[in-house]
Amino acid sequence: MAAKTKARKSRVVAKKKSGGDPWSDVGDRGSHLHIGHFLTFQLIRLANAAKSNVTRRYLADFGLSVPEWRLLAMTIRFQPVRFSELVANSSMDKGQASRTLHGMIKRGYIATKSQAPGARKAGDTAAVPVILTVTAKGRALYKTVLPVAQRNQAKLLQKLTRDERRTLYSVLSKLFSAIGTQSMDEDE
Repeated sequence: MAAKTKARKSRVVAKKKSGGDPWSDVGDRGSHLHIGHFLTFQLIRLANAAKSNVTRRYLADFGLSVPEWRLLAMTIRFQPVRFSELVANSSMDKGQASRTLHGMIKRGYIATKSQAPGARKAGDTAAVPVILTVTAKGRALYKTVLPVAQRNQAKLLQKLTRDERRTLYSVLSKLFSAIGTQSMDEDE
């Protein structure tokens, strides 16, 4: 019992020293952090809240899901693009991206074609690559949704001061560079 009380007092002292901020002094081991303090947990929580309370709300008006919008926007940005490259650049799960793509093709927003064998890179032993492009119908939808998406993202960013936005962008860029682009699970 005394050990529990001592540990609790230690956490209270650490919390007071850091001003209630569990990240001020993480040390080398982060031994005072619990799951709710984990950076990964907080980022996923924020991303999920933004997706649910911002992005889904305006996309619903256009009959689009978040994965559909992401796939459409990423295809527009990189087209013509290999499906495998789009998956890597979009941070989407390959299975989810494939299901989403099939729906977007069926609705007439995205077109696919197989890359000719002669156009493949030397040493490419994978299945015949699928190349994605956006149809005229998809481009029209994108041009309709984009200003709404931009406006909503701007509203969200305006909750921060200009300096906070600069700092957040810099911090996120620094963390992404440190972590790299390797595929990571959303597990802590």
